[in-house]
Amino acid sequence: MIKRLLAIALFAAVLVALTSSSAAAQNYRFSIPRMRLNVYVQPDASARLEYDIIFNNLGDPIDVVDVGLPHGNYSIKNMSASIDKRPLGTIRRSTAIDIGVEVPLGGNAIPRGRSGTFHFQCTMPDMVYRDTTDAQRASLQIRPTWYDPSLVEGDTELGIAIHLPPGVAPNEVKWQQDDLRYQELVEFGQGADRHMVAVWQFKALRLGPNNPKVGVSFPRRVMTRVVSMSAVQLLVKWFDAAPQVKLASGIGLCILLAWIFFRFSGGTGWIVYVILAAGAVLVMLNSPGWHLMLWPIGGLLLVLVEWLRRRGGHATYLPAMATVEGGGIKRGLTAPQAALLLEMPLGRVLSLVILGMLKKGILAQVSSSPLVVSVAEPFRTNRTERRKMAADKGIVLHDYEQPFLDLLENWDKSVAERDLTEPMQELIQTLAALMVGFDLSDTQDYYRKIVGRAWTEAESLGDLQKRTEAVDRNFDWLLLDPTYGQRFDTWHDRGYSYSPSWNRSSTWSPTSSMSPTPSGGSGGSSQTSFSEVAGSFAGWFENTSGRLASAIEPATMTIPHAGQGFLDLSGVDHLTTDVFQAIAESSSSGGGGGGGGGGGGCACACAGCACACACAGGGR
Repeated sequence: MIKRLLAIALFAAVLVALTSSSAAAQNYRFSIPRMRLNVYVQPDASARLEYDIIFNNLGDPIDVVDVGLPHGNYSIKNMSASIDKRPLGTIRRSTAIDIGVEVPLGGNAIPRGRSGTFHFQCTMPDMVYRDTTDAQRASLQIRPTWYDPSLVEGDTELGIAIHLPPGVAPNEVKWQQDDLRYQELVEFGQGADRHMVAVWQFKALRLGPNNPKVGVSFPRRVMTRVVSMSAVQLLVKWFDAAPQVKLASGIGLCILLAWIFFRFSGGTGWIVYVILAAGAVLVMLNSPGWHLMLWPIGGLLLVLVEWLRRRGGHATYLPAMATVEGGGIKRGLTAPQAALLLEMPLGRVLSLVILGMLKKGILAQVSSSPLVVSVAEPFRTNRTERRKMAADKGIVLHDYEQPFLDLLENWDKSVAERDLTEPMQELIQTLAALMVGFDLSDTQDYYRKIVGRAWTEAESLGDLQKRTEAVDRNFDWLLLDPTYGQRFDTWHDRGYSYSPSWNRSSTWSPTSSMSPTPSGGSGGSSQTSFSEVAGSFAGWFENTSGRLASAIEPATMTIPHAGQGFLDLSGVDHLTTDVFQAIAESSSSGGGGGGGGGGGGCACACAGCACACACAGGGR
């Protein structure tokens, strides 16, 4: 309920914001038949920008004009504006775009059906950079301001002129992009003020975020100062001015953080994750440098967590066990219990439990892929009678197998579709109780040696029939070896194909292909053969183990580390949920909403030469 309320509240807030934004701008309609931008490069690395923009109003009166700027380090004191040569006295930070200013027109608003020429000029610091390809050169790049394309009709004749300081010869001016080279390079002014001007003309351009970004490079000697930035600083500056890239990066980092966190915590601690993710988002929003740094940090954390998991230095799903160093070895564990102790995947442990009962005839196989089993008729009874029946047949029925039989007794579908979490949890708890007072590390080493001896025996037998008998006795232990797949496949490649006893037909032989129809089915032609499932018994077992993993929900187990992590934070989840629920039950609802103006952005990239950020878009 709480999650639903939060989702509804978030949706309502977004809807209010979008509606308000739309309402604020929906009646603005205009065309811009012509825009001129003159950029005057100053020796101190600043630049004076002068815009002349003609607005033809097609909607409600244009009462404010936004101007996007190259970066946020500006001073409004260095700005002035006019409309049809009438000075405008107010310039303030824009409420419609992130980086820019707004100029209210006051009594000079442009009515519907009329035109007006808006003039704006400002001095922007830190616009000229050291050329990263040549330390003796300076460079500048800029993209003109733009307006919300949904508000603008028609194309614009755009002219851009970059005025270089006096003392630059024509052959010393270079363009920065072949597809955006200047069309003209002319001399302008008289006497000491004579200087070169690079000119771009775009006859019919649809203004928008993809406005052309033009740039020039020229001798550094005409400058008293340039902005020097390293490649990393340029990357950060470009990244900060690319909102779509930042959004994609932020989403990717949140996914990476979630993967690392839940691999570490085993799927617990979602409240902690939300807090950490919120902190990461704040960092990303406020510092593009740290935003980028989160990628290598996240990569290192991912490598560390995966390395620790592969080393197996911490239990993946076992509870804290009261083992004693030097307390001796716990002997007599079964293969599934040893698999748990060796921290093997739960799907493999469950497969060993099922295969163990198939081997003893307690279960009968109906289908191999997917694995469907039925409880043998003599064992379709209560637990006490099962125990007696097993004793009469000379079969060992383990206590941990009884809960599995209870759930499978009336189940005729795939084992993977049955929820076997509860009996698996009992198996884990039983193992924990058995290990009390024993040495965990020594016991694990002991069972690794048992697995090694089982393989040594099987691989030393050249007689295929005797090898099959050895594998029949120990196949569950053989499957505990981490490389069992390669070893079975090696046999298979050399002509020896193993098929478990419950799956053999009367014509099966160790050298035959693994293609007999599994026994126990109602119709032989409908059953899936081993050769259809995998090329060997190992392939079938791996396939089956993977499927059976879906029959277990580790996150629902009331056992520490049930999610296969290093730190159990489920207690934090429960506590925080309880607190939120208490607040929800005791507090009254309330709220409010608001909306903002149109959007814009700032883009900046450096193609060979350092550059100034490109201008942001205007909102109105």
